[in-house]
Amino acid sequence: MGENTKFKLIVGFLAILALVISIYARFAPRFPGDLCLTLRLQSFDNHFLLSFMDYVSFIFGGWSSVLVVVIIGILVWWRIGRLEAIMIPVGGLITLVNTALKLAINRPRPSADLVHVLSSEQGNGFPSGHAFFAILILGLTAYFISINLKNRTIRMVVLAGLIALILLIGTSRVYLGVHWPSDVIGGYLIGGVFLTALIWFHRTWKAHHSQQHKRL
Repeated sequence: MGENTKFKLIVGFLAILALVISIYARFAPRFPGDLCLTLRLQSFDNHFLLSFMDYVSFIFGGWSSVLVVVIIGILVWWRIGRLEAIMIPVGGLITLVNTALKLAINRPRPSADLVHVLSSEQGNGFPSGHAFFAILILGLTAYFISINLKNRTIRMVVLAGLIALILLIGTSRVYLGVHWPSDVIGGYLIGGVFLTALIWFHRTWKAHHSQQHKRL
């Protein structure tokens, strides 16, 4: 099985899974286990944890996320290359799709009568924009690092840190009571579709230019 076929299968599988969960979210205010998981997570109640989760959520949402994209784009341009650096803000623009999806699915956020709503948020809940952003931008960054950073130890440490941060961002949204766990999973899944597509594009572009270079 060729690489292009593998990527098509992965993108197709993720897209179908994302479609199914999105349709379910359109008609279900929450998924089985959402309330239990949220209350269990929120049972770890202390001021430091709340401040930490609030800070993580703030950094990767709203105007702060634009700054994150700019900083990562500059670093990637400096250390890796121009194409990769351009793909970072492209990924940032793709995250705007999340707004349209929220309007289409029209799923409400958790209500204060069910969970502790610890942060004020407007708009619909599914999919989580923070989770969408995290998996797409930080996932793309992790991919570039995985194929460009030569030192294996440093590479593994950085990748582990990025994966932990992606998971932490999603967890913070549930902890703050602004998303159900299924909102976060939906954000990861839908963002994962676009992430896989961008990785596929990058590998195809590199392979094409490598072949052209060999001909020359």
